[in-house]
Amino acid sequence: MNKKLLIIICLSLFFSCTKNEKQSMKLKIMSYNIRHGEGLDTILDLSRAAEIINYFAPDLCALQEVDHFCLRSGSVEQTEYLAKKTETKGTFGAFMPFDGGNYGMATLSAKPIISTKVLELPDGIHEPRSSLIQEIEITKTHSILFANVHLDWISGNEGNISRLNQAKALIAYLNTLDKAVIITGDFNCTPNAPTMQYFAREGFVFAKKSEDNLSFQGKEKAEIDHLIYRENDKLKFKIEKIMLLKEPIASDHRPLAVELSVFIN
Repeated sequence: MNKKLLIIICLSLFFSCTKNEKQSMKLKIMSYNIRHGEGLDTILDLSRAAEIINYFAPDLCALQEVDHFCLRSGSVEQTEYLAKKTETKGTFGAFMPFDGGNYGMATLSAKPIISTKVLELPDGIHEPRSSLIQEIEITKTHSILFANVHLDWISGNEGNISRLNQAKALIAYLNTLDKAVIITGDFNCTPNAPTMQYFAREGFVFAKKSEDNLSFQGKEKAEIDHLIYRENDKLKFKIEKIMLLKEPIASDHRPLAVELSVFIN
């Protein structure tokens, strides 16, 4: 065989194999209900939440119970404060006016943000609810949807119906977008609740915790903070590590920290 032809064949095989190999990357994600910075010791100290976030150093961090210039938390723009402390881009999504400011949720991102949607959700029984949804660039050619949720906290059948309706509204919106999705936050329900069963039927995979799974640390401890995801043909996810950080004072919720691999087809 001609030597030059052999070289061309070898190079073609090499580039063909390289092209077919899956690219992969790591993502670190946190969900943390910060209780507007007030700890179980009744001390208001938002710097503790910043220290916890910096300890894990997530690429994406979903925060719940965030104040925006509210009197009870010193009229501080908490999202901006935490974004500066963690060197990320902060986005606030309001639920409602409250105590001289606004109350809601926030997302911190170390990745480029393509777009942001504050999606109003139905049936907030005592408080309005919304989901903060962002398209996040994870490579130059690929993006994901990252949805931060804090569903209705009412207990009993009334709460189950409210949360399920909120989940259905969220999925109806997400289904209009052809993207792989990660949803995390304070779902205010356990893994076997009707709302979580609905997410499973809609193709979402649960990041399963270890036996140390009680994220809410109030009077009745419960597993109500979760991360779920749905893949597509272009992006696949694999949970590498999931844990609840051992932080019992800074909030009545423990931070949920997840490390995952993203495989790009």
